[in-house]
Amino acid sequence: MDHNYADTVLDLHDIALLLNYERASTEPRFRHAKLREVASPGDFKTVRLLTPAWTEAGAIPRVGFIFDKPLKPTRAEKDEPDLPTNMLPASPSADLRKLTPKELETYFWQARNHDGCYRTVTLLQHFIDLFPEFTRVRVRTVENNTPRSYTTLANERLIVEMKLANPRSLSMSCVLPVNTTYITGGEPTMDHAVLGFSAPGSDIDTILDLSSLQFGDVGRGHKGRSLFVLEPVSQYLDRLNKYAERHNYYQAKISIRINDALDNEWLKEVALRTKLRWHNRVTDPWCGHCGAPSRGEPLKRCSKCQNAYYCNGDHQHAAWTFHKHFCNEPKAKNRLSLKTPSS
Repeated sequence: MDHNYADTVLDLHDIALLLNYERASTEPRFRHAKLREVASPGDFKTVRLLTPAWTEAGAIPRVGFIFDKPLKPTRAEKDEPDLPTNMLPASPSADLRKLTPKELETYFWQARNHDGCYRTVTLLQHFIDLFPEFTRVRVRTVENNTPRSYTTLANERLIVEMKLANPRSLSMSCVLPVNTTYITGGEPTMDHAVLGFSAPGSDIDTILDLSSLQFGDVGRGHKGRSLFVLEPVSQYLDRLNKYAERHNYYQAKISIRINDALDNEWLKEVALRTKLRWHNRVTDPWCGHCGAPSRGEPLKRCSKCQNAYYCNGDHQHAAWTFHKHFCNEPKAKNRLSLKTPSS
């Protein structure tokens, strides 16, 4: 029996958490890959790369990653999600052991977000297609420490395609032994796509960028802690100015839909998994920072509102700068229960 979603409201922040987790934890290009080496800002020690974008980067800040991807994962690895906490090999180098949890988290997302903007836009497109035409979405942001919330139709989101000129940094990931290289910031101009939302009767006022961490720490969301960006347009443009010398946001191409991205069938599977997790949100909550479900041990619950969960104290701390603005809200009925047909 299908569910009646006519009276429900999708929470955009919660949906972004789930979509990002389900996408990154099963990303085909890096599935089961282990981090061998990080080069920042020097050259790699374990391999010699002749990629011009890397060798000719000049004075631009750069960071590079070498991953080893098994040609055939073990039975234990096959269904295990990829996470920052299991990205290191069984015997990591001394340099890798020095990485902090935040650095591991940044590198994990930075690698998986190479060429990620059109994948994430397509992913949200597939997800919204799974719901009735007039499904509503709640948009929550914080501007100048003031929370803002409005509800709009999910299918009225817009796709914003822009160009970023002269990126201020470069990142590169090389996956071995397939010898595939992904680069962000290696060209004078790069295309970038995000999703725009607007309060009823207004122009685009909020940007959702699920692939923002391809820009490294500049792409971390609210207060430099979130794993994606959901913020007012003015804040997002300030962010773009930190990453690139110029952008053409005000001349960007605006559209309602785009053509399907690469890995389209996998993205549809991610959208379906996300819908199932959202439907089961009462019995199977997720971490309010990374979107992970409970894995073995139960998630820690916010003691104040009893409406948010976290993997651990670090994730609760990272999410607090956003969550504190909504922590005292009562449990929204349409976020915690579903109406089902009587027959």
